[in-house]
Amino acid sequence: MSDPMNRPVNPPPEPPRSDEPRKTASPLIWILLLIALLAFGWYFYSQRGVVTPPADTTTAPPTADAMTPAPSTSSEREPVKRKAAAPPAKPKVIADRDPQPIARTQPEYPAAAFRSREEGTVLVRADIDANGNPTNVEVAKRSGSRDLDRAAVEAVGKWRFEPAIKNGKAVASTVQVPIDFKLENQ
Repeated sequence: MSDPMNRPVNPPPEPPRSDEPRKTASPLIWILLLIALLAFGWYFYSQRGVVTPPADTTTAPPTADAMTPAPSTSSEREPVKRKAAAPPAKPKVIADRDPQPIARTQPEYPAAAFRSREEGTVLVRADIDANGNPTNVEVAKRSGSRDLDRAAVEAVGKWRFEPAIKNGKAVASTVQVPIDFKLENQ
């Protein structure tokens, strides 16, 4: 048998094989990669800096007089004829219009009128100031129920309007608004 005492405890490491190629990137590949990254960065940097100026509509295109070269001597110069300035543009005038509601609050159906099954239409008259706020809100035509009339006046008092326009300016005016109260058939 073999002698257990003569056996080595750790076998010696094997030397690296010289026939396998080393796995490293060639310096040429690294240089090409660096050049590609620089070109890519330059492209995006140059695109970011491109700004197209807005079209200038205030200047007229050059005329034939502006494109001809100036004469070299003062005796050859002719007096420059200037065109008369165009009259200033008239400001846009907004067409006259009546007040228009822009924020409506739906009236709550009064509980007493609901229990009594009351329905109807209330015609509400409101004075609208130049800011579009309703003032002096009142019933123009009654519905037959005081509760419905009161709810309609309250609701129109909370509305906001576009004010009436006369000669391009906001003015106070009066508007009449119908408010319908209808029960759902169940």
